[in-house]
Amino acid sequence: MTKNDGSLNLRGEVTPLMKLLLQRRSRRKYAEGVATADQIAAILDCARAFQGRCGFTAPRIEILGGEERNHVVKAAMKGAIGAVNPWLAFTHAQHLMVCSAVCPPDPARHDLAIKQAAMTMQIAVLAATELGLGTCWIAGINHERIEQLCARPDSAEVIAISPLGLPSARMGLSWDAMLYHLAAKRRKPLDKLWMAERWEDRA
Repeated sequence: MTKNDGSLNLRGEVTPLMKLLLQRRSRRKYAEGVATADQIAAILDCARAFQGRCGFTAPRIEILGGEERNHVVKAAMKGAIGAVNPWLAFTHAQHLMVCSAVCPPDPARHDLAIKQAAMTMQIAVLAATELGLGTCWIAGINHERIEQLCARPDSAEVIAISPLGLPSARMGLSWDAMLYHLAAKRRKPLDKLWMAERWEDRA
């Protein structure tokens, strides 16, 4: 009997999406090299397709490179909260994904906009994983400094960022990396984080 660790669907099969979910890991070490223009376009197309299919209007997903990417990284690391990810200043990942959302003032709709942006960002992250690229969700950033640096005409709020690059096969010898890997090995199985059900089973 195959143990259901969250990787099986209702028929007991492992689907490509579930394999991708199990494969994806936050990467803090990146190899030399850069994501190609075709890979970046594919990630953005996938995120936009998901957003359009769901009817989401709040999310904004951008992929920055060059000096624009460098300026945002510096802004993200300003202040006490931005200092929690010191490795970001030295990463070889040459692109940065920025997730933001147009958030209405109403608290309920504001919260919904953030959730929609997070779901769209996760689709971009999974698309990157499928293309062999590495990512790392980072919310411990100086959101205000990034918003000041990259002011948007629609006043979108920055939700999270992620480096985007070629994942390194080597584990870095640092306390940050070792603590990360220890925590990653203690992840909950997927069946503890989601529920699969048939529509007709709903009450």
